[in-house]
Amino acid sequence: MRRTTITALAAATMLSGTLSAREDVVDQRIGEEVDRICFQRNIDGWKEAKGFDSAVLLERGVNDWYLVEVSGACRARDFRFAQTIGIDSRPRGGCVRRGDILLVEGGGGFVNRCFISEIYEWDDDAPAPGDGPEADDAETDEGDAY
Repeated sequence: MRRTTITALAAATMLSGTLSAREDVVDQRIGEEVDRICFQRNIDGWKEAKGFDSAVLLERGVNDWYLVEVSGACRARDFRFAQTIGIDSRPRGGCVRRGDILLVEGGGGFVNRCFISEIYEWDDDAPAPGDGPEADDAETDEGDAY
């Protein structure tokens, strides 16, 4: 158990360094890395991963969220205005894995192909960096000059 916790913390630290604006902040919402997400029929939902430039949150079931990091020309704005998101995976079967492609359709029928580079469990209820009492203390400390 301890090894898993350390591994998850290390993964969250590395991921927050690549996706977050501040490299010294660990994002507690990011969980363990997973090798796939399997959907019943369709992606149940998606939303923008605020604070991340090249990632989207995908929902499997009810409140079962995953942070999906993408590469290529895909950015947060592509997901913010997406009308549909589909899966182009090999082999077929309703699961997405690293190396698969998300098809993101925006306005005007344009489809952007986003390559999946990493997938992590996501805890929507965990505090975001800058939220919570620690952030309040940090803001107060910054204002004190001696």
